[in-house]
Formats: sequence, C-alpha cells, structure tokens
Amino acid sequence: MASTTTNTIFMTKKCHNCLTSMPVAARRCPECKKKVGDVDKLGFAKKPVQWVAYITTLVWFQAFCFFVWWAFLKT
Repeated sequence: MASTTTNTIFMTKKCHNCLTSMPVAARRCPECKKKVGDVDKLGFAKKPVQWVAYITTLVWFQAFCFFVWWAFLKT
C-alpha cells in the first residue's frame, strides 16, 4: 500500500547502481540494464532480491556440511 502512495509522488526514480533517472514503471535501468524495483521514499529504485543467489548459497552450504560430516564425522 505504501508503494502506491510513493508512486503518485514521484514521476521518476533513480537506479540504485548508476543513478540514472527513469520512469517509475520501469523494471530495468535503460543505461546499465540492471533490474530495479519499486521507488522508495527518497526516489531511488529498490534493489530487487536475488533469490537464485540465496538458493545457490544454501545448496552449497548444505553440500559443504555434508562433506564435513562424510569426511570427518562419519564413523
């Protein structure tokens, strides 16, 4: 609900990466081609969550824990 009120205040938003101004409805920066989210209260685009990176990190961490168990703790 808060994002709709801030969308009516701002006509443009700034990229979190290169600070280029773009329309509020834009989903990618026209200059650096990075994904951008909704506008925040200061007029900057929010950085979207990178779910693939979080899931990949979790899988590798589980694989590492399994390796430690297999190599050192398995009797």
